[in-house]
Amino acid sequence: MGDLAKGLVEPLARRWSRAMGGAVVCFWLVGVVLHLVRTPPGRLDCGRDDAPGADLVCLVTRHGGFGVGVATTVALGVVVVSALLTVWCAPGVLNLLSGAWPDVPPLRRWARRRVEAHRERRRKLVEAMLPTTNDVLAVRRAATASVARRHYPKGSATLQPTRIGNALAATEQRVEERHGLDLELCWRPLVQVVDQTARTRLETASSLIVARAQAVPFAAGLLLWTPLLPTWRARGAYAAGCLLLVLLACRAVAEAVDAYCDAAEDTFLVHRTGLYRALGFPLPTTTGHERDQGRELSKYLAKRSLAPVTFDWPDPPLPSPPPAAPGQP
Repeated sequence: MGDLAKGLVEPLARRWSRAMGGAVVCFWLVGVVLHLVRTPPGRLDCGRDDAPGADLVCLVTRHGGFGVGVATTVALGVVVVSALLTVWCAPGVLNLLSGAWPDVPPLRRWARRRVEAHRERRRKLVEAMLPTTNDVLAVRRAATASVARRHYPKGSATLQPTRIGNALAATEQRVEERHGLDLELCWRPLVQVVDQTARTRLETASSLIVARAQAVPFAAGLLLWTPLLPTWRARGAYAAGCLLLVLLACRAVAEAVDAYCDAAEDTFLVHRTGLYRALGFPLPTTTGHERDQGRELSKYLAKRSLAPVTFDWPDPPLPSPPPAAPGQP
């Protein structure tokens, strides 16, 4: 996963998402509700040593307010640690969803199958981009296919096993082909020179990705409560619902990454001249010259040897004169 994907979470994964904090509370509430359904409170009898589920409840009630306070503190600690663990898992979730899987034989075979499936989907999208009729619906389907095709890279060697991996690879490929810039090398300094509007757009898109990535382990974690259900039929229906939530969460992450890649590409398109000025590189004058100049700039950032470059530092703006006092010309 390149610096673009890392930039999705590095500055924002340290923030505690309020929405995810509520989701973690919901996760534990689901477990408590399922436990209570399995063991109704009315069946608890602290006078019986063999009362089901009475050990913890009676231990709390025997110590009065102190027991309730300790139990509340422990419960809050569990919720906080769970929320922080979910935030900590976000980068790993994005790594897995982008196709950075362990190099083991079963996953290698599965990755090859997924690459072939995406190659076939890309072929169908290319065919759908050319409508055979002037029908309005056909034209709309062609436009939709064109948008989806943008999130696939050209060539076979760059295809990835996941939708997110292909979207990131396609963005890196277009930036290099259009501007000659290596996205992994230029991304961090570019973000430093963009204006506040572009930075806000990127931060908003990144926050959405982080929040949705945190929802994936939350949805998967709901499977832990499956044994609390009373019947196998209920367990099967509950597990199927949880798996559906995981699938929807992964699809939501992919959609958010698509939007973030579009924002990143727009940032290069609009603000790349600021990157040249900030680094003192002469601005390119033509499209062909830009690709060559972009490659030289990427070599400079990679600290590789390159021909001497005459830096072109822009003059600082002149300070504006102070406004005249009232009554003075």
